[in-house]
Amino acid sequence: IVLMGVRGRGRSLTKAFCDQPDVNITHVCDVDQNVVDGAYKIIADSGRRKPPLVADLRRCLEDKSVDAVVMGTPIHWHAPGTILACDAGKDVYVEKPASHNLREG
Repeated sequence: IVLMGVRGRGRSLTKAFCDQPDVNITHVCDVDQNVVDGAYKIIADSGRRKPPLVADLRRCLEDKSVDAVVMGTPIHWHAPGTILACDAGKDVYVEKPASHNLREG
């Protein structure tokens, strides 16, 4: 999976998915390099290798080994990130609200 957005709720989702023994984290995707250390600590504490940090979700979606994206982003990225991932044939975990406004939904 790709962990997209690892601050706040995204960090909690990092822990939740690291608690699953059959989950492989291929990438951490966040535009803010200042917030990834907490997620990397959670990943390391789970015994996993450190995945690469990528700022642009589209680069992660090009990777054929990626099956799914976990959206831990601010609300305004829920719909765009989900649409990009679905268009790339990936599964998506996204929490409510699924979109920022009615038009996006």
